[in-house]
Amino acid sequence: MKRILKMLSCILCLIIITVVACGCRKKVEQPAESAVTSVYATFYPLYAATEMLIEGVADVRLNCLVQPQDGCMRDYQLSDWDLALLHTADLIIAGGRGLEDFESILYGLGENGPVVSAVLYNMELTEQKAVNTSEDTQSLWLDPNPHIYMQTDSMKEIVQRAANTLILLDTENEGIYKRNLEAAQARLDELRNEIEESLAEIRDQKVIIMNEALVYAAQEYGLKPCLFYERESGSELYDSDLDACLRALQKCDAKVILIEKQAPQTFCEALEAAGYRLARMDVLSTHSASEGSEGYFEAHRENIQAIKAAFDYREN
Repeated sequence: MKRILKMLSCILCLIIITVVACGCRKKVEQPAESAVTSVYATFYPLYAATEMLIEGVADVRLNCLVQPQDGCMRDYQLSDWDLALLHTADLIIAGGRGLEDFESILYGLGENGPVVSAVLYNMELTEQKAVNTSEDTQSLWLDPNPHIYMQTDSMKEIVQRAANTLILLDTENEGIYKRNLEAAQARLDELRNEIEESLAEIRDQKVIIMNEALVYAAQEYGLKPCLFYERESGSELYDSDLDACLRALQKCDAKVILIEKQAPQTFCEALEAAGYRLARMDVLSTHSASEGSEGYFEAHRENIQAIKAAFDYREN
C-alpha cells in the first residue's frame, strides 16, 4: 500500500502551499474579462459537483480528467496524455487529502499553470479501523478516508467550495454561480430527504463494509457497521486470503455486506455461498462526464434499492 507515502506527500504540499478559497494553489488577480474557460475535475464526483454550478455560464468548458475506473480512485496514476490535457486548463478542481495519488504533481504544473482547488481540505474526514486482508489482526489506517462525497451534506460543502473558487476566478459570472449553488444545494437536500424516507425502516441495521467509500454511504443511510474489511475496490480474493476473509466475517453477527458493484463476480458468489447477502453499490468511480451531475443522484437512488433488496431478502 502506498498510502503512507501519499500522506507524507500531502503534508509536504500543505507546508509549501498557501491555501485560499478552500484549497486554491495560488491566488490569481484576474480581471473580469479574463474569465475561466477550461476547467478539469479530477474524478467524476468532483465533476458532478462542478457541473451543477456552470449552467448558463458562457464559454466555460468543464471536463472530467479520469475516465471510469473499476479500481480505487486513490491508485490512479496520471498518463502523459492526462498531463498534456491539464496544461490546457485554467482551473483544476481536485479533492486532495489522499483522493488523488498524483496531487503533488498538480501543484507542480508551473507558475503559469492552472489554479488547483483541493476542496476536501479542512473537512472532517473519517478514520476507521479495518480488518487486514491477509491477517486476522486490526490495522489503523494512517490517512483519512477522502470519499466523503458519498454523503449529501458533504457534497453540499464540496459544491460550496467549488463555487467559491469559480467566483474568485470569474467575478463576472458571480451571480450565475450563486444561483446555481442555491439550486444545487436544494437538489441535494431533496435527495437527503428521499434517502431518509426510503430507508427509515432499516435504519440502525448492522452491516459489513468491504469498500472504503461505503463507510460514508453507511453513515448517510443510517446503517451500523459492525466490521470494515479492508480490500481494494474491484479486487478479488483467492485461497488463503479468501479463507481469512470469511473467518473475519464470522466474528460479526451481520449478514448484509456493502460492496462496490464492480466487485468480481466469483468473489461475490463465494460470499453469497457463505450465507451473506450483498448490496452491490455504486461508489461513483465508474461514471463518465456524459452522465452530467444526474449520475450522482441516480447512483444514490440505485444504492437505496440495493440496500432495501438485501434487507428484504434477509428478513424473509
